[in-house]
Amino acid sequence: MQIKNMARIGSFKAQFWSFDLVFAMVIFMSAITILAITWLNISNQLSISTGGITTLMQLQAQQIGQNLVSQGTPGNWEGLVNTSAPATYSKIAAGLASSQGSSSLSSKKLYTLISMVNQNYSDAGLTFGATYDYYIIINGGGLNVTMGRNPTTNGAVTTFVSTRSAFINGIPVIIKVYLWSSNPSAVG
Repeated sequence: MQIKNMARIGSFKAQFWSFDLVFAMVIFMSAITILAITWLNISNQLSISTGGITTLMQLQAQQIGQNLVSQGTPGNWEGLVNTSAPATYSKIAAGLASSQGSSSLSSKKLYTLISMVNQNYSDAGLTFGATYDYYIIINGGGLNVTMGRNPTTNGAVTTFVSTRSAFINGIPVIIKVYLWSSNPSAVG
């Protein structure tokens, strides 16, 4: 009788059950999913660290152009900032539009921003989103306004341009934002 039981126990060793297959597939698919997610994260981090600087500069130039044709925050920021006290710059987000959704720029906001840039270039740039060197040209209808540092006279290695159109006192103007760097490592 003992020999019969041994033979029966030995016969179960080579059998394969369907739940074994399901369990193995779940483990395999979980491992593949974890591997794919890890690879995607590593790939994204490598692309940001190698070629990401120029991409970030390009996106920032476009965003600055968009910020300048917005109203800013708060809407009446030009009256709240003290142009000779750069500490007050951090309380606003500069935009030149006279009202929300308008393509008409406020002359008062423009002159306030010019004064801020002349007073403190770096802090003024942060109010509209510039973390790199910048140069802004607004011209049209006899108006020619420049703010910031000119990339052609300051040794720019990398430059990105964003162009927007707007109106000042009913006159169409073009706003060009040059975002640039003189650092050779910013070239991707």
